[in-house]
Amino acid sequence: MNILLTGSSGFIGKRLLKKLSKYKKYKILNLVRTDKYKSKNDNIKFLKCDLDKLDNHVSKIINFNPTILIHLAWDKIPYFSEKNSKKNKNTSIKLIKFIEKNTKIKNIIVSGSCFEQYPPNKKYRYFKKAKIEILKYLKTSSKFNNFSFQWLRVFYVYGPRQRKDSLIPYLIKSISDNKKLTLNTPNNRHDFIYIDDVCDCIIKCLRPNIGSNIFEVGFGKTTKVKEIIKIIEKIKNKKFELVLNEKKSNKNFYAKIKKLRKKLNWEPKISIKKGLKMLLN
Repeated sequence: MNILLTGSSGFIGKRLLKKLSKYKKYKILNLVRTDKYKSKNDNIKFLKCDLDKLDNHVSKIINFNPTILIHLAWDKIPYFSEKNSKKNKNTSIKLIKFIEKNTKIKNIIVSGSCFEQYPPNKKYRYFKKAKIEILKYLKTSSKFNNFSFQWLRVFYVYGPRQRKDSLIPYLIKSISDNKKLTLNTPNNRHDFIYIDDVCDCIIKCLRPNIGSNIFEVGFGKTTKVKEIIKIIEKIKNKKFELVLNEKKSNKNFYAKIKKLRKKLNWEPKISIKKGLKMLLN
């Protein structure tokens, strides 16, 4: 099985590539923007390639003959401006069109976002719109070009190598540095899911003959930020210096994972307590 992968230098992509490399049945061509990436694994190759200039690499991609595309790339996260969201949308659709035209693709797996359905604030409105337009294109195109797609609405992923300004890395650094922490929304609830569970879900989507699907990928329940703090304090055996400005909490939305259980026999295995312990250790 030949997999074309974008975003393998990113948070989820790097972890996914490490997991995929353990399977000898997968050959993986990674589209990356620099030539610094090398692999000792014969089944893993890197192609320096700007997604806006795919036509410069037609022959190499055709010769690789991918049957699956996993598209995780999204430039300049966490900047969700109208300009950046539109640029990423256009790049993603251009990539899909290129793959349709030049390969015999069977399955396209794309990382969506929980914000498509549950945007917490206006900050994400352009990001949400861009993701929805990519999905709309996929739905139409897959019917005309005879391929399946898996659209993964991923919730709050955490784990090693996450951006330092994300919530959980920020909390861990604050307690490690004895830094006073001010929280305006300690009662906010999020569906946190460990990165290995997300990667295992993506790998499950490689199965043939599952049709096209939209999946919500999360733990299936929410955890308060205050509860995260208590877990970290217990693991570290250390107390946060906290200033709590308890404002109204957000809506309690979480991933509906029943479809994943039924269709792919997947469910998350790593609880928030276990995940934080793994991360801290």
